[in-house]
Amino acid sequence: MRLDHARRAVVRNLLSAAALTVAPSLPASADAPPTYSLKGLAGALTGADAPRPADQLGVIGRGQNRDKSGRLNSCPADKKGCISTFSQFDEESYVPPWTYQPGFSTQATSPNDARRAALRAEVGAAAVEAGETKPAPKSREVAERELRAAIEAAAGRIVETGDRYLYAEFEAGGGAVDDVEFLFSLDTPIVGYRSAPRRGADDKRQRNRIKELRKALKEDGWKSVGRIVE
Repeated sequence: MRLDHARRAVVRNLLSAAALTVAPSLPASADAPPTYSLKGLAGALTGADAPRPADQLGVIGRGQNRDKSGRLNSCPADKKGCISTFSQFDEESYVPPWTYQPGFSTQATSPNDARRAALRAEVGAAAVEAGETKPAPKSREVAERELRAAIEAAAGRIVETGDRYLYAEFEAGGGAVDDVEFLFSLDTPIVGYRSAPRRGADDKRQRNRIKELRKALKEDGWKSVGRIVE
């Protein structure tokens, strides 16, 4: 009897040791539900952490001596939400450029338009003879200052200016970042522009911002010129 009792005690001890080896106790925190961090996810979706698209920004086609007007990029077919005055007229991304010169028009003239222009010229000549002064045309430097002021008033951050070019970043809700560029023409009082979300495809946001900027500049004589007639 004593031998059997001793054997049973040995077996119980062996089983207890085996149980501890096979199924070790888990820390108390293992029973807690898993947690997930959204850090970085919002930025990935909105473009807040995206680098500047260097391959899409800047002026092209100025010529070796920078004696040509140049142009901004158009919008790639797969870049939804982008708008540009340098896209083709029949593309959805096309938007008309602006002029900063009051009275300037790129539209084709009809005989009636030509007659009205001649009459305005006659009135202007008469005013000069009477000693009245006609406002001088606005310089590009003045127009550039007006545009910078409008961008800053709209909470845009100007990144680069110079050589008829202006580039600004705008932050939208959720940290979204939009890249907006402007290019002043070399020979005419025309300003082209391009606006694109760094990530996403929010076309409406780009168009609304451009519209609000143009409205803010209206008092300074800025307006959309429509499609340019070649």
